[in-house]
Amino acid sequence: MSGLSETVQTTALPELTEDLEAARRDLSVWGYAVIANALTAEQVRECRERLRSQAAAEEAAGIGHFDNGELKLNQRVWNLVNKGRMFRDLLFHPVLRELLPELLGKDYTLSSLTANIAAPGGEPMALHSDQGYTPRSMPIRVVVNTAWMLEDHSEENGGTRLVPGSHLWPELPEDKPEVESIAATGPAGTMVMFDGRLWHGTGANRTTRHRHLLLGYFCRPWIRPQENFTLSLLDELYEEASPELLGLLGFRTYGTLGNVNGVIVPNGALIDRGRQVGLMETPPPQQ
Repeated sequence: MSGLSETVQTTALPELTEDLEAARRDLSVWGYAVIANALTAEQVRECRERLRSQAAAEEAAGIGHFDNGELKLNQRVWNLVNKGRMFRDLLFHPVLRELLPELLGKDYTLSSLTANIAAPGGEPMALHSDQGYTPRSMPIRVVVNTAWMLEDHSEENGGTRLVPGSHLWPELPEDKPEVESIAATGPAGTMVMFDGRLWHGTGANRTTRHRHLLLGYFCRPWIRPQENFTLSLLDELYEEASPELLGLLGFRTYGTLGNVNGVIVPNGALIDRGRQVGLMETPPPQQ
């Protein structure tokens, strides 16, 4: 594979593992790790049923989002935080609690929680980097993506294409079709965690069944998130959310960032989205 160091070329590609030390090593060397049994069979069933129902309802309401337009070969379901407790529970998965502070710092936040449903006949997505908005010269990762498989994923049903080791490339090749990639595969319940600098993309689904994938996209607290949760979070969820969830969704300050009306509150304090100040006028003098 073009651009890989000699050390990387002689190291075995990641395999399914429950060993977090092996996952750490795979993330460092290859830019991704494949974690076995991250979800139970019951979690897989519950998430898949809720996702399929939500996706069908959004399509019927005329608000479904499809990458391929009228062909409807790849449906995205956005902001799953609003669309089921089982999705919100994933944000506090023990593997995430263990690894994300090491990868993004202890104050990491959620950038988005979405789903990708690849229909039969779906075309492969162009390879890209989730950290593509930063210069390749930036020496740190600023985002990490996690993908949960809701059925067995294979080369045939469009398992996400990954370019092993590409998170270490100092620059991206210009001729994308010639880049060598592999499919992320595994049984239902598998989690794939990958560095935001890694080149990847949805694979082509050549089967007769839909392929469902959940995507938890996390970032450092000073990066603007993909989903603006301070605006889009449902009012009822905002009222009942735990401080931990609100912090993950960007309602917690970081240094002097994230304050409201310039009122500087302590680092790590939760903000109140109801504290707005609008047009004011000088009160008349008292007689």
